[in-house]
Amino acid sequence: MPAPGSAPGAGGRPAYGMGKPGRAPAGAPRVAYPADARYAAAGYAPQVVYVERPADEERRKKKRGCAFWVVLALALLAIAVASVCALMWLQPAKSSRSGDLGQLEGKTPAEIQAELDRVIEEGMFNISIASTVEFADGASPGELRIENVPNNNYLMRVVINRADNGQKLYETDIIEPNHHIQQDTLDVDLPAGTYECLATFTALDPESEEERGEVAAQMTINVLG
Repeated sequence: MPAPGSAPGAGGRPAYGMGKPGRAPAGAPRVAYPADARYAAAGYAPQVVYVERPADEERRKKKRGCAFWVVLALALLAIAVASVCALMWLQPAKSSRSGDLGQLEGKTPAEIQAELDRVIEEGMFNISIASTVEFADGASPGELRIENVPNNNYLMRVVINRADNGQKLYETDIIEPNHHIQQDTLDVDLPAGTYECLATFTALDPESEEERGEVAAQMTINVLG
């Protein structure tokens, strides 16, 4: 029997290495040497030696590199999505708007143009509402004629209260400049009668919607039936 590690014997059988497992020289083929009954009978325990080609290591490095960039891209995407969601959640929602675009119906072209040309100074607040409003009954619409004129510097909210007991009869949402409420129904179904009222106009900052001041105007509501 040839000694372990000897050259191939008769019949072209390979020599069997009995050394410790490890890496073979670079470029050596990747093989697994089978056990042999001859060596087992002689008390040898042939060991399997696996040899790695340099190309295999390069492929593993490339896979690890690709996996790293994929994980990094997914992490950045998750951060971006979370940031957008946080901004949307933290940003205060705009209040509801009311009113139709443009100036009140019934104005002459000269009146419309004069309003467009008028310059309202910073800190000034122009208000507009009908001095007397008639309603066919407590549930019918009436000509309120509330207007936030085009060149006002503020958003507007209007509340109408009875002068005698303070009961709130009507409240608008925010009205932007160059918007108006021609007709609307009251928030309260009033019985027939004449009611002296106070219309309070609140000026709001156009960006933050914070209150900047208020002004009131007297008006009369007539409910006919």
